[in-house]
Amino acid sequence: MSKSLLSINDLSKQEILDLIEFAKNFKNDDGSFKKENLFPDKTVANVFCEPSTRTKSSFEIAAKNLGCSVIGFDASSSSIEKGESIYETIDALGLMGVDLCVLRHPESVIRELNEYMPEMIFVNGGEGSISHPTQALIDLMTIIDNKGSIDDLNIVIVGDLDHSRVTSSFVEGISNFSFNSLTFCGHPSMCSKYLDPALGKYEPDLDLAVQDADVIITLRIQYERFEEELNLDLDDYKHAYELTSERVEQARGDVIVMHPGPVNYIEISESVYQSDNSVIRNQVANGVAIRMAVLARYLSS
Repeated sequence: MSKSLLSINDLSKQEILDLIEFAKNFKNDDGSFKKENLFPDKTVANVFCEPSTRTKSSFEIAAKNLGCSVIGFDASSSSIEKGESIYETIDALGLMGVDLCVLRHPESVIRELNEYMPEMIFVNGGEGSISHPTQALIDLMTIIDNKGSIDDLNIVIVGDLDHSRVTSSFVEGISNFSFNSLTFCGHPSMCSKYLDPALGKYEPDLDLAVQDADVIITLRIQYERFEEELNLDLDDYKHAYELTSERVEQARGDVIVMHPGPVNYIEISESVYQSDNSVIRNQVANGVAIRMAVLARYLSS
């Protein structure tokens, strides 16, 4: 295992499975999380240069559950707004005694930072539209929790795939496993990178895509892109691509429905979100467990 978690590609299949198994140790039977003072001498900085609620909060809770000191960092009220580079900012944090930096950034800077500051441990908390390794681990854990295994499953991903770092990392992670099928679905203008994928297939018709699905992953649609870039009608889009109860019924009876959040009910109906097939709340809880496992592993190495 490398010193930092920059990409899901840094992990072998066995390391992915070991982290998922390790994460289970941090969950109590009642769904709460164990609090173990394992790293009272370690300091974790959450450096988020893009908005985040779930990822930022779960990393903070995970670090505190492990006994770490946590520094919250908001780029909008930092020296980055005064023109300081991200390199100078993180170098300063390192000089102040930060051991591990969780970084979310709109651009691909984490690999350069990792080379620039070899003594700092980095965990990728979301990198542009490229990579989100801990979310991929959460999604794989949620599938294994509910299905026992990833082998032989029919998996569908629907939504704005081109702008989804969740999809990029999920594909990297799932490529280690012997799934039955992987289907990408969404409006062609949102799926240009997936029309002829190296892994899996593209199906523009959601009704066809979900047939016999074991797992359906829905992705957030950004309102602002409809108006600014795509020139699509929202009602037409929902008619074609919203995951409704009727569409879920075309999948396997025990299909699980996932969503990395936040949900805005364009890509998924409220009835599906609330249904027995939905494991979205399970994903949120797994976020803390996976991030406890990741922080513990990398702080120990």
